Amino acid sequence: MLSDNEKKGSYGRNLLLMLSLTAITFAVILSGNDMENFIQALKTSRFIWLLAGLGCMLIFVSCEAINMHHISRSLKRPLSLSRCEQYAFIGFYFSSITPSASGGQPVQMYYMKKDNIDLADSSVMILFIVFVYQLAMLLFAGIMALLHPGPAMQTAGHLKYLLPFGLIMNGGAAALMALFLTSEKIIQNLLLFFLRAGARLRLIKCPRESRDYWLKEIRRYHQSALLIRQNPLLFLRVLMISLLQMAALSSVPYCVYRALGCSARGPGELMTCQSILTLSASAMPTPGAVGAAEGGFLYAFKDIFDAENIKTAMLLSRGISLYIFLIISFCVCMAVHIRTSSSEI
Repeated sequence: MLSDNEKKGSYGRNLLLMLSLTAITFAVILSGNDMENFIQALKTSRFIWLLAGLGCMLIFVSCEAINMHHISRSLKRPLSLSRCEQYAFIGFYFSSITPSASGGQPVQMYYMKKDNIDLADSSVMILFIVFVYQLAMLLFAGIMALLHPGPAMQTAGHLKYLLPFGLIMNGGAAALMALFLTSEKIIQNLLLFFLRAGARLRLIKCPRESRDYWLKEIRRYHQSALLIRQNPLLFLRVLMISLLQMAALSSVPYCVYRALGCSARGPGELMTCQSILTLSASAMPTPGAVGAAEGGFLYAFKDIFDAENIKTAMLLSRGISLYIFLIISFCVCMAVHIRTSSSEI
């Protein structure tokens, strides 16, 4: 049990973290966006289609939770679907407020550790999910381009500078994660490099003990990775759910399109444009791809929406796919943080 002073210190740190996350959330939401125009667009849109867009985003987040649930069962460390849903929302929140979506996975592993999930298991689980997600992003965009070559060529032409960057970054990330999942030697060499650098900079007080601890964790990590590699049906299941996840995300602009009273274009055309935009902008080193996603939307959908509606469509689409779910995810993060902190006291 903690003393009264330790409890007060813990409460103080938790409160400071809450306030910091609140400030970051609203800074991301308000930066570079005309909230008055967004609210006005909400008032004049068809509400049922906006709800459909929110439903698509709920499917998007829940697909990660389902994948996490399946993988944990394969690792013989079954997690409840509700707990996986919490981790998925945590990942969405921290990925959205950090550059290149780099913060989501470490924080997910942090809260898994608080729930007594081994680092070796959580790291394999998260890495495998991200690896398959990268593959699904590339594959889904390719499938939509084959099904709708006209809109795909137009969108690629509008994003001619952004798309090659996205292809290189996402393709490279998928290849790198595949190596991490299959090669124990690469992980060991990277670990030893960072441990030596840390020892030289006097950042690591006990190099030998640290080396022994992390080599042990790597062995456990690759034992978990081996269980996944020996289960090809798991890969196919996770890939199919990840493709559904990409379809849900890519459906948001179509819901906005219908919410604005438009119906001339089919869902496949808008999903094609969004899948290529997601591939292009997702790797941009800004929190939530802010800037690239908004600007890219104006280019990617310039042949879909007219000049009067395209900015409204962009605000609604980003509002549904990022800003509203950022607030929802923030609330989930706070609930999980309070739960895990209270269990430590």
